[in-house]
Parts: sequence; C-alpha cells; structure tokens
Amino acid sequence: MGKRQWHGWVIGLVLVLLAGLMGHSIYQRYTKQQHAVATNTAKRTIPAQLLSQQKLQYRTHRKLQNMQAKLGTLQKVVPNDRHIAYRLTKHTRVYDELIDHEKTSSLNNAAYVPYDNHNERYNFMAVRTYYGSKQTLVGVRIYDLYNTFKPWRAPGFYQLETNDFDEPAMTGYVRPQDLREVRPIRSQHRLNHVPYYLNTFDGEHGPNDYKMTTMRVWNVIPGSKPNVTGGDVSHLLYQQLYATKEATNNQGRTYLYLYNATGPVGWIRKSHQLTRGKFVNPAKALLHAKSTDTVRLQTQPVKNQHGYHYAQRVYNLYRHHHWIRSLTMSYLYYPTVFDIHGDKITAVRFYDHHYRLIQQAHNVHGLKKVIETHPKVHTLDWDNDNARVVDFNLKHKSKRYLFSIQDGDPDPEDTYGTIYVNRRGHALMWSSGMASLE
Repeated sequence: MGKRQWHGWVIGLVLVLLAGLMGHSIYQRYTKQQHAVATNTAKRTIPAQLLSQQKLQYRTHRKLQNMQAKLGTLQKVVPNDRHIAYRLTKHTRVYDELIDHEKTSSLNNAAYVPYDNHNERYNFMAVRTYYGSKQTLVGVRIYDLYNTFKPWRAPGFYQLETNDFDEPAMTGYVRPQDLREVRPIRSQHRLNHVPYYLNTFDGEHGPNDYKMTTMRVWNVIPGSKPNVTGGDVSHLLYQQLYATKEATNNQGRTYLYLYNATGPVGWIRKSHQLTRGKFVNPAKALLHAKSTDTVRLQTQPVKNQHGYHYAQRVYNLYRHHHWIRSLTMSYLYYPTVFDIHGDKITAVRFYDHHYRLIQQAHNVHGLKKVIETHPKVHTLDWDNDNARVVDFNLKHKSKRYLFSIQDGDPDPEDTYGTIYVNRRGHALMWSSGMASLE
C-alpha cells in the first residue's frame, strides 16, 4: 500500500467516526427535546373528567342564558290540567324551545301546515306553566294519538307508559293569553243500534296522521282527551256491527261508537270505510252456491300476516265433489271470483267493496295472460297505485299454481298481499309492506 493511499484511508476513517459522533449527539438532543415536549404537554393536558365537567357547566350556563332571554328569572313552574282543550289565537308567538337556542317553530314550518291553518285543525293541551320575571310561558302539546299496534288476535286497548305523559316532546311555548279554551266535542247523540259493517281499509294515511285515519278504532273520540289510544280494525271485518252513539269533534270529524256480537268495540270514524246496513258474507253474495254444494274457507295464517291485516281469505266451492269456483278476498278486502274447469281458469270477475262487478275476462280454453285492474281516477286506490294483478298457470318456488292474485302496491315499503292457489285448491297467503308500521 502506498503512503498516499494509507493517508487517504486514515482520513476516511476519521471522517466516518466524526459523522457517527455528530449523529449520536443530534439524536440525543432530539430525544431530550421530545421528552421535554411530552412532559410539558402532559403538564398542560386537562383530565377527561374535568373536561367533561367544564363542557357540562358550559352547556348548563348556555341553556340558562337561553331561558333567561325568554323568561327572565324563573320564579316557579306549575303543572296544568291536561284534560282542558285549547286552541291558539291567530298570529301567536310560538317558541319552539325553552332552554335551547331558538329556532323557527315547527308550527310555522311549511313542511307541516301554515300556523293559522294549524289552529283550525288541532286541539292543544297545556302541560305546565313557567312563571318568569320577564314573561310567563305555557308549554303546550297537540293532543296525542297513541297506537296500540296490537294484532287482530289480541284486540283491545292499553295505555302506553308515558311517565305522566311527559315523554312526547312539547309542541311549543306560548303566552297564557294566547290560549283559548274550547269544547272538543261539538255534538253527540245516541243511536238505536243502527247496523253497520266495515267494507275496506284506508291505506292512504298512517296511524299517526292527524287526519284521524279511518283504519283505526279509538278508545275515545280523537281530539277530545289527551293521549287517545287506537287499535287496528282488521279483526272487525266479516261481521255485523251496531252504532249506539254518534259524535262530531270540533275539527269537524264524525265518529260512531260501535258494538259487535260480543260487546263494545270503540269509536270508528264515519266514512267510506263503513257501510250502513246488514252485513252479507261475500261467499254467500258472490259464489251462488246451491244447497247441495260445499264451500270451504281458508284464512291467512297468523305467521304469514304482516302486522294486523286479517283480510285475506279464499273460499272454494265444490259441486258433486268437483272444484268449480273460487272467491279470493285480497289484502285490501277486494273480492275476485274465478271459474274453474279442469286445470284451467275459464273466467275471472273483479268486484268492488260493495260486491259490484267492475271488470271481467273469460276464455273457454283457459285464461293465460296476466290481468290487471285499473282503479278509477281520484279514488283511494288510484292515489295509492293499488291494483289487483292476476296470473295463471305459474311457477313459484319450484311449485306450480293454478292462479295467483296480488293486491296493493308491490313496493316493499308500501302495503300489499299475495295469494297463490294450486291445482288442488290449497292457498298460500302472506302480506307484507309498511301498513302496520311495525
């Protein structure tokens, strides 16, 4: 090795050692700095429990400020008699919140109805009065409608647990002078067991709709008392009902108090859903059975029912041991009659709720094409896009069926039912959709 090369190697080694020493020194300084930063950060960190307490104190302070802006200093809170019905005077100032930041009241929200129209429709209860140094406000709530969601096999009423009825949110807060006491029942009189029967469902309005859907039966007149409780009517189909009282509330809706063979039923709105007169069994009215014929009934099993609905049935007519005719009562309580010859459907007739013929088709060689009814314009079925659809000689889940009928809107979030009948007359029935709001 030359002398010059040896000197170069020594210089390189010295440089490597110096670089290593400098790197180690820099790393130590960095580590000390990070440790110092972590130590200082730890000193400045607020314990989680203390931070939570500070946030709670801030929210409480803010809510007190919001309430003081409306009431001033709160002096006392007095509960009200919730069985007194009120209307609100026009152009009432309604506070949406008492302790939260004020927002536009839902009473003035276009998504509901204009406030002045609100006063025309709803009764309010006064829940409690807040006395303040600046002004006094009353917490009000629209008269509540509770739904029992009870199926037909266990009809009846029960009151939901509401902890002194405080669970539902307040509708708003108004001044006492803006409350006007009203009589919730405009008129009421007795009836001498006037005969009625249910002829249909109303699938247009949900049970919490303040149009007081005709699909419910109520324990008292809706709008007349707080926390009215409603139930389903499907267990009241296919039977005679009698009205013993009639009442009209101050919202202009008339209700009948009904009995059946076993006792009182409740209040049902007087509407197209109720027909005055004697109930006639659809099989007797539409199958035209002779005294020597046999009629066999099949009803939808409870396990295949969605929610309450008890309407679906199939009546098979046998003459000399031959199956010659079927009557289906579909989901929305519509009757459809099928004439059967061998393994063919030779005729189908569609009826309305009053057993009036509205559409028919026939072919002696057997119907094959799908047939759909077309509801009249501006009827409930037309609004809801409800139609009966009949199919023939079809396959479903690897099984062959003579015919099927679907009633209602097939949208999975709507209300509909389906009936399949095989060549031996056995019916497969189920219902689905959101009609029960379960």
